[in-house]
Amino acid sequence: MDFWSRLIGGSRALSKSSRATSPTERLTAFKRACNALQQIWRSNNTPSGEQPIAHARAYIERLNSILSDESRGPAPHPCVAYAASSQIFVTVTKLALSYYDDALLRSATLFFNTLIDAEVDGVVDNRLFARAMVDLVRRADKASDEIEGRLVELLFGIANNIRLQPNILPAWFVPRATPMVQDGEPPASSGAEFAGTMRKDEFPLFYLLVDYVHNEGRAGDFARTGLLYLIETASRSKNLEKWLIESDLATLMATGLGALYSQLGSLCFPSTDEDAPHIIALSDHANEVTALKPALSEAMDAFMSYLLFWQDTIDHCKSAEVNYTLLDHFQVLFLEQLLYPSLLESSDVAGGSTAAVMTYLCRILDSIDQGELVHRILHFLLASSPPPEEKIDMSASRRRSLNVLAALASEAAQPSPSLFNLRDLALLGLQSSNRQTVLATLRLLNVVLQRHHPFARALIHTVPSQPAQQRTVGAFNAELEQLLSLGTSLVDEPTLNESYDNYVSDATWVLESRLCLPVSAEQAEDSIPLPLQLQQDDPIVQGLLTCVDSFFSNSVIVNLALTGVLMSLASSHLFSLDGWVLVDPAHYSFPSEEHSDEFDRIRQSYLVPTWPETTAPTLTSALKKLVEQVHQWQQDLPDFDVLVAARRDLLHRDERPQTPTRSSEISEAPGSASVDRSRPSYPGSPEPSIPSSRGQSPQPINPPGSIPSVMRGEPSVRPLESRGSSISRAPAAEALRQRLAMPFPPAPGPPATEAVETDAENSADHGPGSTVTLGHVLTNVVILYEFLLELSAVVQARGSLFEEAGYV
Repeated sequence: MDFWSRLIGGSRALSKSSRATSPTERLTAFKRACNALQQIWRSNNTPSGEQPIAHARAYIERLNSILSDESRGPAPHPCVAYAASSQIFVTVTKLALSYYDDALLRSATLFFNTLIDAEVDGVVDNRLFARAMVDLVRRADKASDEIEGRLVELLFGIANNIRLQPNILPAWFVPRATPMVQDGEPPASSGAEFAGTMRKDEFPLFYLLVDYVHNEGRAGDFARTGLLYLIETASRSKNLEKWLIESDLATLMATGLGALYSQLGSLCFPSTDEDAPHIIALSDHANEVTALKPALSEAMDAFMSYLLFWQDTIDHCKSAEVNYTLLDHFQVLFLEQLLYPSLLESSDVAGGSTAAVMTYLCRILDSIDQGELVHRILHFLLASSPPPEEKIDMSASRRRSLNVLAALASEAAQPSPSLFNLRDLALLGLQSSNRQTVLATLRLLNVVLQRHHPFARALIHTVPSQPAQQRTVGAFNAELEQLLSLGTSLVDEPTLNESYDNYVSDATWVLESRLCLPVSAEQAEDSIPLPLQLQQDDPIVQGLLTCVDSFFSNSVIVNLALTGVLMSLASSHLFSLDGWVLVDPAHYSFPSEEHSDEFDRIRQSYLVPTWPETTAPTLTSALKKLVEQVHQWQQDLPDFDVLVAARRDLLHRDERPQTPTRSSEISEAPGSASVDRSRPSYPGSPEPSIPSSRGQSPQPINPPGSIPSVMRGEPSVRPLESRGSSISRAPAAEALRQRLAMPFPPAPGPPATEAVETDAENSADHGPGSTVTLGHVLTNVVILYEFLLELSAVVQARGSLFEEAGYV
């Protein structure tokens, strides 16, 4: 009892005494507290009860208070130096691990954090300190996320110190000695150490960070960042670089990613989407899975978080050999043995499994920006030649690592993309009878075309010997006027002038961003100038045109994805418009005129050419057929134009605020604007009068599965109900609802108001003989109109920015 009485008395005296102010007083108080802690530990090696816990916690808090006061003053810091020389951190660790008390553990973590931040010799470069802290993190009772976060923060603090001061690394990293191998001499061992062996005793700090790298929240953030710092340090330590190549770092990371991918399973969809835009909510397929956004499960969140950690690791690693080792394992253990087989095994295009794996691949490609990872993924899946590695002297460690990986790849005997690659899967997806598969395929094509341009021509082929030809201003204006007239003939829009200006402005912004893209190695080696003509018989091009042919019977969400792919193609600097949007200039026929001077030659450049019907562009021809069908409906139904205008107004009447994709403000369309049906002029035209439209800045290019901004703007046509009388509209509204739900074109017999809703959830889009509703057709007519205006704007912007129109 005398001992505890002295401690209790000392504790009371400690709380009542004034704070030590001078360095000498602080050091005296610090030594007294250290001695008291050591006495507590020695007096009771198996502590129990509240008294020793309270006293141990009080003295550790006293140490923290003194160190905090000392840190505010100038160097030297004698208390920190005494903590290092007395090795009091060993005692603090023993007490924290002996007493299962959260408050005591918090005080201990604060004590270690203070010592780490002090940056005094003899602390973070001390092997005893390293062992004490590793024991604390490894063996402490992590009763809460808060405690776990504090402990992992200690590991992060050391990793940060190692990054800033690599000379302290030997205190934490003690690699075992490996026998020297002469050049040309086979290794003495079997090479198992390169197959991902666990070497925790050599670098426990590293493995502790790896243990928490999958965690969410504070602990996971600290662990991932700390691990990145250690990998970054490899470029300044040959021993660490060699250890990272020979250890199981790459194996752990690749297999961990594969394990998370294996847990994804099938797609999950909510029962309804309350936030769906009007264009989806009012469609015939609003309750089908193709109209709903897949819900991100916890497994998908974990996988994407770890994939982004991979991306950060490759970005931060300054060692080329470590980087290539990571990428090699990523390709062999994840791409070759898991991702590609999942694409191959799930190629049941008539079912829904292909849609799931293509959706996951779309998410992967849409999320990562790291060039090396993207190249590995797409080069492999498209069976392209691998990207050339940077020329470096390959170490013996990496050569052995590659040999082990090659052996693993040969033992697995996985199928090769050279027989069936991502392009083949995309082609099957477009031809699928399953709407969900078609939609996933279109979204994947869109991601590659928009975000990963160097691989666009590996998916959609071009004719290498046919670069784009410049057309005259007259030819360009004639074709653009013809294309624009297809759209303006569908809807009588009062605000066409303002709208078209916004289309052109938006298209110019997109095309200017294309001009800033770096040229890939393949393009740099190609002497043929870009862009190149599409290969018209390319099966994927034909598949897209087939989807266009069934435009009015397609589901709304499929048409939005389809037009997104076509707009991505039209705005790409890799693909020419010749042959599919515009006539190949080789087929132009101009009236023969003699020109004697420069003025005559300029005048001739404005001549309008003719061309045979057989040379009409493939996409434009398909769009023209759709427009002709609408014209037929306009003749058959006197109020068809009114119904289209009302449907367009309804689709634009989304009251939820939308976040613009760029900083440009959305302007309001003046409702009193008159329709300008005069011939529009384009770059170089003698008579400038540009057609325009409603008042929202559209987006020619839309993210996969997103709703174009043109479908979310302010109404440019007066609401249909505002035109009626004040008489009750309920009966009229019900009659209109029934009419919109009727089969279209009208068929004899009783109305089938639920024709589309009774279709199977995963059925294909309506075929030629299928029945669609009038409302369904009206919505797709609106989509076609907006698409034609967007396409016209991109063609016009390309004429000047890509210099596709000029003078002879």
